[in-house]
Formats: sequence, structure tokens, C-alpha cells
Amino acid sequence: MRIFIAIRFTEDFKSALVDAQQEMRDQGVEGNYCPYGNLHLTLAFIGETFDLSKIRKAVSEVVFDPFEITLDKLGTFQTKNGTVVWAGIKDGSSASSLASLLRERLIANGVKFKSTEFYPHISLIRKPSTVLTDISIKTASMRVDRIYVMKSERIDGELVYSEI
Repeated sequence: MRIFIAIRFTEDFKSALVDAQQEMRDQGVEGNYCPYGNLHLTLAFIGETFDLSKIRKAVSEVVFDPFEITLDKLGTFQTKNGTVVWAGIKDGSSASSLASLLRERLIANGVKFKSTEFYPHISLIRKPSTVLTDISIKTASMRVDRIYVMKSERIDGELVYSEI
């Protein structure tokens, strides 16, 4: 089981992301598509070594004013495991500020996490057969007023993300 802290999405927000994924499928792009139920925006990745009580304490100390996020264009980045196609959000400054605040609280509570630079993105496909980033994404916005401690685990061979 691996732990991360994320923004979870409304059904309408996820629907717009799934529509973009479907358009890529329709254009013949194969790869590891993020399932509907797993779509999220990671604020901090903790991993397999953790103290859940310290994580919960850190998250409870994160106080922020609710804000809106709106989907933006697609992009890509490379990982050691290959290419990732992702959806961005317009003006990610509020999400970036939230991630910074969360990471400060994690550090203050002695929680180790992956300290790579935060860039607000939503992974849609890992290891795509073809990279298409000129797909238009339906306009979708949602209010962020809570963050979630999540776990990632394999169940019957499938990666499943759920709140803990």
C-alpha cells in the first residue's frame, strides 16, 4: 500500500477528463489509462513508509480558503518508466500554494514525502503508444475545499485508489 495526499474530483470534472481519454482512444492511442475512479491531483506522495497518525495530524493543520480549479490543455513529461500524458489546470497558483502549505505541515510533523517540485497536473495515460496533446478538453471547473489522504493498492491485479 502506498500513501498520497490529493484533490479528488467531482463527477462532472472527471467526466471531462474521461471524454479526453476517450478521444485519444478513438484516435488509436493505446497505453495505461488512468481509470475513472482513480483520477485525482496529487499534492504530496508519501509512499510505502508512513505513520498515518502523523499524516492525519499534518493534514488537519492545513487551513486554506476554498478555490476553483478549471481544466486546461494537455501536456507530457518523461519518467523513468516512460511518457505520461496529463491534463493541466488553468492558473495553478492556488493548488501550488495548497501543496506548499501541506508540505510545510508534513515536514513540521516529521512525515517524509517525495520532494520533487510540484506542478499541478492530472495523469491521464502512462506509456502512450502515440503522444497526442492537441485534443481539446471540455471546460470543467470545480471547487476545492478539502484534501484527502489516499491509499493505492493492487486488488485483483488492478490499481485502486481510495480514501483512508
